[in-house]
Amino acid sequence: MVDNATDRDRRAPRSRSRNGLAAGRLSRGLLWTMLALGAAIVAALVARMVEAPDGRAAGAPPRQAAALLGAMLLLVPALFSIAKRGGRASHPPLWFAGHVLAGMAGLLLVSWHAAGGRLLSPPGGLLALLLFVVLQGTLARLLVPARLAQQFGSRATAFHLSGGPDRQALAALVVRKQALLQALEPDADEALFSPNLKHAVRRPRLTWRYARLAAQEADLVGARRRAGRLLAHWRRLHIAAALVFATGLLAHVVVVTLFAGYAAAGRPIDWWHLAAWGA
Repeated sequence: MVDNATDRDRRAPRSRSRNGLAAGRLSRGLLWTMLALGAAIVAALVARMVEAPDGRAAGAPPRQAAALLGAMLLLVPALFSIAKRGGRASHPPLWFAGHVLAGMAGLLLVSWHAAGGRLLSPPGGLLALLLFVVLQGTLARLLVPARLAQQFGSRATAFHLSGGPDRQALAALVVRKQALLQALEPDADEALFSPNLKHAVRRPRLTWRYARLAAQEADLVGARRRAGRLLAHWRRLHIAAALVFATGLLAHVVVVTLFAGYAAAGRPIDWWHLAAWGA
């Protein structure tokens, strides 16, 4: 019985490893399939936009309803980001799946709405930005992990400086972090602690100071010299582009809902709106 239990214990990690690899391949295959399908559909919708110079079809009730549903779906990635940074995402893989699926579905619905409008217009620019956010995020999810895995397997120098970190400077940084942590999260372990949205809301100045010290520590030990630089850059670009898109989307909703006269530019207002200011 003991031998059988030992054999099972030895086989279990291998089985879990194989299952993890299979799940990873499946998720990558699904992402590639979704990317190809989404690109084909969006390409067809953009081609339709080129053929609709008057841009009046975008305000049709079905397309406006699709835009509303698409915008709501695009809120899911934002909620995922807030939940993750607020420490509320108890099942990150499930949240991430919702992030990807909702983002792709929102893109398709918004694209169908935009296909009834003008390509060379502010809403057309928003659609282009949304395409970039989805494409960049999906490709980064597919390609960046493979590159990082290759570095983990082949380059020890990717994770430390050739001359070693300045240990005195590093010790001083750790002492400063521990002092800030006593005011920010007294029961937390400095080696494991990472500030999140909750800390930023409650103690914004202390959180900012702690994050600066953590960034200095990472630079000092070379954590971002090679292995982390690629990941950090694509994440920052993705978040920045998503924030710009969200701001533009909010502005678009305000304009077509309250300033419908301005948006119509002298044409009949054939979409649902609250006010026709700017006529």
